[in-house]
Amino acid sequence: MDTIKLLVKEPNKEPYIKEVEHTLENMQAIVGGYIECVEMPGAENIDIYLNEEGKLERLPGNIWIAGIDDCIVGTCYMVGYDPKTGANISLTEKQIKTCEKYCNTFSLPEDSDLYMDYFWLKEIMKLRSENYLKKSISEM
Repeated sequence: MDTIKLLVKEPNKEPYIKEVEHTLENMQAIVGGYIECVEMPGAENIDIYLNEEGKLERLPGNIWIAGIDDCIVGTCYMVGYDPKTGANISLTEKQIKTCEKYCNTFSLPEDSDLYMDYFWLKEIMKLRSENYLKKSISEM
């Protein structure tokens, strides 16, 4: 079985690199349920996987999705994407740095509660999103 290198981000924790066998069961175990994929805003060929029922389960807020008034809840992971095959692949060192920067920029403040503080978090993250996306576009 092939292994894959990804970056895991748990709520209120620093992201960390993890190498796992690339199976659906392992990917679901990381997020604690069924997986859903979103493209990482402002980055090429990086996907973020999260628990698709996380908000129904009221999992804690984790990282904001830049450019969208929404937040990833619960543990998520970031992985490379091969546009030629459609397959997930290990993150490169450059992609890991991009993911870490993204997590540092968009992690929710530790003392915040997404469900109670949504409106003020939205305003803070909207400003961060605008700055981040401007920089990402100018670097292309």
